Amino acid sequence: MNAATPPESGFDASSGQLAYRFDIPLSEVGSAPIRGFDSYWRGKTKDGRLPARDDIDPAEIVPLLPDIVLLNVEWDPFRCRVRLRGTRAEQFRPVEQTTKYLDEGTVFDPGRREDYIAEMKFVATSRRPAFAQDWMTTRFGAVRDIFAGIWPLASDGTKVDMLVVIEDFAGLSADDFDLR
Repeated sequence: MNAATPPESGFDASSGQLAYRFDIPLSEVGSAPIRGFDSYWRGKTKDGRLPARDDIDPAEIVPLLPDIVLLNVEWDPFRCRVRLRGTRAEQFRPVEQTTKYLDEGTVFDPGRREDYIAEMKFVATSRRPAFAQDWMTTRFGAVRDIFAGIWPLASDGTKVDMLVVIEDFAGLSADDFDLR
């Protein structure tokens, strides 16, 4: 995969389970909050220019704040620094308190850290949102779909310097999952 091509995803024939799906059409995203933020983000674009962080008003998206992660983008080399993590994002995707960059995280499932970094680079390079479908298994064995979106922000309207990430955990209880 290169920065212009999304990471591969789909059905895992060896396990017989649905695998993580990245860069799915918005029409396949079964999350009203993610579709809503996408509409909000698109309303902030002007004349083909990406919105900046200053264009995103937390008071206008209060219900989404617990699920938002803001990442500062550094380009040489490409890295994403965690700037802010919503309370529900922290609850469902805990990280070590000392983790400042995604590539420093150690609590990812095997291979996922590289996938996440590749996805962030894809969005930053392509300068467009991307959406994903994942799943989590409860401690009772039920499989729950999780939808996510990643949106680029650019202070100058062109060069991406921040990413907004939302994973929709609304309606889920952390008590139902074996979280690290």
